[in-house]
Amino acid sequence: MTQVAARARTRERLWVAAAPERIVQVTVALAIAAGTTVSLGQFRPWTALPLAAILVAVTWRPFRPLATRKDVNGAAWALGAAGAWTLLNWILTSEYLIVVRDPGFLTLSGVWLTNHPSTDIPALGADQAAAVQSNMLADASQAWNLNGDMIQPQGAKMLPATIAMGGWIGGIWGVLGANIVIGAVGLLAVYALGRRFLGPRVALAPMAAFGLTVAHIALSRSAYSEPLTELLVIAGVLWAWRGLKERSAPLVVTGAILTGATTLIRIDGALFAAGALLGIVIGLALSDAGRAWRVRTAVLAVALQVATVAFGYWSLWHWSKAYADRLGPQTHSLINIYVLLAGVLLVWIVAWIAPIRADRLVASPLRAIGERGARAIGAIMVGGLLLLASRPLWTTVHRGTTDPVDIFTNSVVRSFQQSQGLPVDPTRTYAESTVSWVAYYLTWPLVLLAILGLGIAAYRAAKGRGEWAIFLGATLAPSLLYFWKPEIVPDQIWAIRRFEPMTIPAFALAATLAALWLAKRFSEPRRRRLATVWAVWLTALLPIASWIIVDPGVSYGIRGATPLVVREMGGSLSQLERLCALAPGHPIVLAGTSSHFGSLRVMCDEPVVLALGAPTPESLTQMAQIFGEQPVVLTRDTTWFTWEENPQVVVSSKVRQAGYKLQGIPTTYFDRDYEWYAGLVNEDGSLSPIEP
Repeated sequence: MTQVAARARTRERLWVAAAPERIVQVTVALAIAAGTTVSLGQFRPWTALPLAAILVAVTWRPFRPLATRKDVNGAAWALGAAGAWTLLNWILTSEYLIVVRDPGFLTLSGVWLTNHPSTDIPALGADQAAAVQSNMLADASQAWNLNGDMIQPQGAKMLPATIAMGGWIGGIWGVLGANIVIGAVGLLAVYALGRRFLGPRVALAPMAAFGLTVAHIALSRSAYSEPLTELLVIAGVLWAWRGLKERSAPLVVTGAILTGATTLIRIDGALFAAGALLGIVIGLALSDAGRAWRVRTAVLAVALQVATVAFGYWSLWHWSKAYADRLGPQTHSLINIYVLLAGVLLVWIVAWIAPIRADRLVASPLRAIGERGARAIGAIMVGGLLLLASRPLWTTVHRGTTDPVDIFTNSVVRSFQQSQGLPVDPTRTYAESTVSWVAYYLTWPLVLLAILGLGIAAYRAAKGRGEWAIFLGATLAPSLLYFWKPEIVPDQIWAIRRFEPMTIPAFALAATLAALWLAKRFSEPRRRRLATVWAVWLTALLPIASWIIVDPGVSYGIRGATPLVVREMGGSLSQLERLCALAPGHPIVLAGTSSHFGSLRVMCDEPVVLALGAPTPESLTQMAQIFGEQPVVLTRDTTWFTWEENPQVVVSSKVRQAGYKLQGIPTTYFDRDYEWYAGLVNEDGSLSPIEP
């Protein structure tokens, strides 16, 4: 009986050790099932959940983590930390239900998908009603686009579908909080990858460092696409790494598929896919496994990732056509580069077969350069990244002044510069400061350690350790491109989105690797142990320093990072619920406030016409005839309409946001005050005010 109990206890402990990776596996299966079914227009509990269960069942044994009893304590701490992180951040879950930036339409798409199979939203006659006057629309620019008689929200669909699963469980708050859960699972993915080369306890350090960054906290509280992208990319690297070490083709191929599936999350997903695929193929070329296995695995990895990337872009063009067309030139360039890379890799892989044996094109030179050459490659990596970090010392980057996108961005940058009292130079992209952006959140000591750590990774890859090629490929492809040319409005925390999916977690992992390597330089055992402890703790906790910002412009000289303490868009849910309750069952004419178009269409589930100018009484009468129902007018400007009597404010609301800041983490917040008036359209086109 004692032996039976001991075996049961051992199994229980091994389950704990395997749990971080198993949780990642289940969450990834849910996301893939959500992205697949929503892309096919069949997103329902009875389609997505069985598909996720099948994916988990098929991969359960092949993906079994090689966990031992020494992994138990570290895994238990990782699970506890992820749970605590989830609960603490849930307290300040965002209410991003008004479209100011991307989380608005992504959250609303998730709300819509809670009860619908696709993100296409019927116009319900709003397109015909809007046609009666030239300055009225049945959609809203960029975020909501009319395609036939359907309104298509902007963006790829995996994230809205995944957070909609939270809505199946917890209603509106389940949707709002689902991205926090995704962010927590992303931390477990960093831990699971870290313990492959750092050990089960030291791997807690990069997990903590990433989880304590203002970036990961803030981007997880709102429906940003980056935490889910990070989860898929890190999980893909983890399983490709394991597959190479364990000679498991299913793991390697799944790593390629997951990095390719980022195209179901974001339009630049091919960039993450390309870097990971290059790393996987080089890793297989360096492997000492049998050539037949390597060729077969590499061909499958390329073919299935290409198919996944193609499916992702098909989904994007099908369900968000206007958005895909708007970014078409950049997207086509990225797709063409990806296809060229995949084609070259496929030809190279085929040439691995005897007598050509082209895999030696990588393996043989690396063996020939030896130890000194490997060190030189590591040094080149470190030097190149340090050169990028030094760009503010020797250059200032500007954008153009003629392209419509550049004109808009320049106006936004000008407004930020003026509000902060900075020199007005609206064409600055601040691209020279991209490494500094990462340092805002990780701190400079960790960034410098990370640069050293990437040099160590390059050295190990040059020594023929193919798993490090996978890590470097997935890290460097997005990092180097966005370090050089981020192509984003440069305010924080908006701009750090470019580096959240892979750069920041990879830097946290690389910094820990370097800190551990430096600690081991001590020859005396006691000093080495002490240095290791200090290295791990400092790596884990240094990002807390970014929570407090020195600001000589304030009386106390310091300020806190407001994204940590502000419920982003707090007050939005209450405002929209009250607006929807004013006249349920009536079509809505929204006067002049385009940010609320999708909010009202989704939350009230009524047709909405956006009036960019004052509708005439005749137009309002025609709209009532088209709808067959009195429309309710919602406006913040009473002068646009004729009222039977003076209207009163029916909804007064305040919505809070963290501030925007160039060259630093925001330290302020602001409130948007809303006062809404409402009236029902009469037969003569006048309005009968709705009472408060």
